[in-house]
Amino acid sequence: MSPLLIVIFILLLVYKLYRFAYDKPPNTPPGIIRVPIGGSYWLLLWGNYKFPHLTLDYYVKKLNSKIISCYMGSVFVVIVNDYESIKQVLGRDEFDGRVTNADFIKDRAFGKELGIFFIDGPKWHEQRRFALRHMRDFGFGRRQEKLESEIMDEMSLLLDIMKNGSIYDQEKEILKGNLALFPDILYASSGNNIWNIMFGHRFDRSEHDTPRRLCRAAVMFQQANDTTGGAIFQRPFLKYFGNMFGYKNHMKASNTMTNIIKKYLEDRKSFLSENDDQGFVDRYLKKLNEDKSDSFSEDQLIILLIDMMFPAFSAIPGVITHVIKYLMHYPRVIEKVRNEIDSVVGIGRLATWDDRKNLPYLEATIRETMRIETVTPLGITHRSVKTTTLGGYEIPINTPIFANLAAMHHDPDLWGDPEVFRPERFLKKDGQLAKDISLPFGFGHRLCTGETYARYNMFGTLALLLQNFNFFFVKGEPSNLKDKIPGITVFPKELWIRFEPR
Repeated sequence: MSPLLIVIFILLLVYKLYRFAYDKPPNTPPGIIRVPIGGSYWLLLWGNYKFPHLTLDYYVKKLNSKIISCYMGSVFVVIVNDYESIKQVLGRDEFDGRVTNADFIKDRAFGKELGIFFIDGPKWHEQRRFALRHMRDFGFGRRQEKLESEIMDEMSLLLDIMKNGSIYDQEKEILKGNLALFPDILYASSGNNIWNIMFGHRFDRSEHDTPRRLCRAAVMFQQANDTTGGAIFQRPFLKYFGNMFGYKNHMKASNTMTNIIKKYLEDRKSFLSENDDQGFVDRYLKKLNEDKSDSFSEDQLIILLIDMMFPAFSAIPGVITHVIKYLMHYPRVIEKVRNEIDSVVGIGRLATWDDRKNLPYLEATIRETMRIETVTPLGITHRSVKTTTLGGYEIPINTPIFANLAAMHHDPDLWGDPEVFRPERFLKKDGQLAKDISLPFGFGHRLCTGETYARYNMFGTLALLLQNFNFFFVKGEPSNLKDKIPGITVFPKELWIRFEPR
C-alpha cells in the first residue's frame, strides 16, 4: 500500500472517529463526547464509578449549560440540571412518557408493560386515576383517622420492641441488646403500614418477617440498577451475564415481591365477598370481575402494587436512617429538635400529624436531609412523546430525559451553601416553615403518589425515636455520611446504632 493511501486511510479514520465522538441531532443541547460501545457512559463511570450521576456536574460546567446531552450506549439522552428546566420536564405533557421498551423492565413484569412507574399513555392515566381515587379512601394521600390510629399502633410496637428487647428469632438478627440494625429495624413497621392500605390487613409481630422480606427485596431491586440506567439499559444482551451487571439481583428481588403478593392475592380472592371493602386490593379485584379489558388484569395488579408500595418499602426507612446519621453528626441540630419535641409533645404521648405544624424545626430537618441526600438523584427516566423544545434547544421525539434532582438540590445559585447541613434554610425568620422549593418526590403529573403518606410516616417515626432515645455510633460501623450504596435510590449502608432510653 502506498504512503499516500495510508495517509488517506488514517485521515478518514480520524474523521469518522471525530464524527462519532461529537455528532448529535441538530439544535440539541451541548453534548458529552462519546466513545465506542458505551458512549458517554464510560466517561460518567470514569468520573465516579459508584455514583456516575455526580460526574454530570463537571460536564455542566465544562459545557456551560444547565441542559446537556450524551449517549448512553447508542441511545441519545438529555439531562436537565436546574430548577426551571426540571420543573418544565416534570410538568409538561410532552415529557410525560416513559422508556417502556427496555427488556429488563419488562422482565420484572411478566414480559409486559405493566404497573405505573414504567408505562405511559392512556393505560398509565387510567391505572393511576383508578389507584389514587380508591386508595385515598384508605388513607393514602388523604387523612383518615382509622389509618392514622393503626400507624400509631405500629409505632408503639416499634417502641416496645426497642425498649423491651427481641422475642422472635428474626428480631434477634436486627436487635441485640441496645444495638439496632438500621434501616432494617424500621422495615416491619414501614412495610406493614403500606400493606395495610393495600390489603386491609397487618402482619402481627410473629409474622414481621414477611414485611421485612418485602423491604429487603425492594432495596435489592433498587441497588441492582444504577442511577443512569446502567449497562443493561444500553446493551440488553448483558443480562445474560448473571449478576455481573446486577440482572440476577434485579430479577431475584422482583420475583420475591411478586411471589409474596401472589400468595396473599390468592388468599384474598378465595374469601372475597361483594360486601368486602378492607383495602385497595378488594376494590381492584371487584373491578376485575366487572371489567374484562386489557388494562385491568391480575398481572397488572401485582406490578401496580409493587410500584405503589416501593417507596414505603425502601425510601422511608432509608431517609429516616439518613436523618438519624446527620443528627448524630450535628449535635446542635439534634438538641434543637429534641427541645422542640419535648416542649410540644412531652413524654406522656406520641406525636401525631396534628403536632407537625408545631414542630417546624423537626420538619425542616427532614426536608434538609432529603435535599442534601436526594434519595432518587435522577428520578425515573422521562421520555419526550413528541418533538418539542426546552430552554431554546430541540428535543427529538422519544428522547429519554433525566431530571438531575441531586444537581438542583446542590445548586449554589438556589441554596447559597448547598453542601452545608442547615435545616434553618427551610424556616422563616419567625421560626415557621417557609415555602419548600426542593423536589425530593418529583413534580407534576409524575409526582410520587405517596408523598403525603411518606411525609407522615417519616415525621411520626422520627418524632417517636428522638422523643424516646439517644443514639450513638458504634466503632467499626459505616458511620461516615459518605457511606452510601448506589442504585436507582442512594441508600445508607446498613449499620448498627447504639440507643439508650432518654
